[in-house]
Amino acid sequence: MADFDPLPRVKIGSPYDTTPLEKAPADVPPPVGITPPQILAQDAAAGRRGAAWRLLHWIMENNPQAVVAVSSFDDDRLAQRLLEFVALGTWAGKPFVVPVPLRSPYARTRLRTLFLPGSGIDSIRAERVLVMSMHDQRPAIRETAANILGILGAPTAAPVLIDALRDPVPAVQLQAARALGRVKNPAAVPALLNALQQSDEQLGSQIFASLVKLGPATVPALIETSASSSPWMRWNCVRALGAIRDYRALPVLVRELADTDHSIAWMAAKGLVQFGRLSVGPVLRLLMSAQVTPWLVETSSYVLSNQHDRKLKPYLEPVIEHMHGVAFQVATTHYAHKALTQLIADSLIEA
Repeated sequence: MADFDPLPRVKIGSPYDTTPLEKAPADVPPPVGITPPQILAQDAAAGRRGAAWRLLHWIMENNPQAVVAVSSFDDDRLAQRLLEFVALGTWAGKPFVVPVPLRSPYARTRLRTLFLPGSGIDSIRAERVLVMSMHDQRPAIRETAANILGILGAPTAAPVLIDALRDPVPAVQLQAARALGRVKNPAAVPALLNALQQSDEQLGSQIFASLVKLGPATVPALIETSASSSPWMRWNCVRALGAIRDYRALPVLVRELADTDHSIAWMAAKGLVQFGRLSVGPVLRLLMSAQVTPWLVETSSYVLSNQHDRKLKPYLEPVIEHMHGVAFQVATTHYAHKALTQLIADSLIEA
């Protein structure tokens, strides 16, 4: 980690000189100077871009005095300016000719970490500024604030992120959906499912990922919504239930093997495979009670064929074979019942 003192001490007129950076050549970094970070933090918070550049330079050099200056600064303005710079590349609403060391993606990532606990800005202040920024008129600010709130993972940020699912800018909606999966607040589940109804493929994929991250807390709502008349909603609910692997989802996934929408039925089959032996009994019972259609044969045989437990193979092979025979509509029910009876008798599955 670089120290503060050994860097070149360039005479720049006065210790507090903060000449506007837009007057400097784009690829020639201005002099760093010897101004203490505490003073730079004050001037940067007041909107002085020269001080901001020097402070950010020390932060990128991992200078402990600069980090302390940020963490001890008792004013929301510095955090607001930092968020603006990360989001827009401006400082206090003014153009900022960014010196080369601050142009890389790593630099923006490094500055984002200042909002994380123990990394710079006080955690209470950081969350307060980020939540307030979710109401900013500039979409890039809202998008970046949502992103960082998600990284923070603060459940108390859920209300403002839920509101952002209705933001007019798709990029903000996307970051809000991603963040809600990270903050792990179950209150977000109804809002995510509601947003899913009108989502495009990109937002829908992110909502799916967030529902899976929220885990078992989402299962009751997913089960209820899986009965929706919308194929898009059923498909996403079945997909999420399969990925979460909660045992409460088994009846729903088995039911959806016979869905009239083939994409949903296939998604249910793929989800059931994740449950292993637990899926065998319910699938066999379905074959004994439901109308055996060519499509149900395909989805059910996929589940039975992809069982990795070798002990089940001798019981299931006759069922699979007759499911694909000429008289499958009659034979399937008989052999499903026979297999189920034998599996229970041999204590391989529960009655």
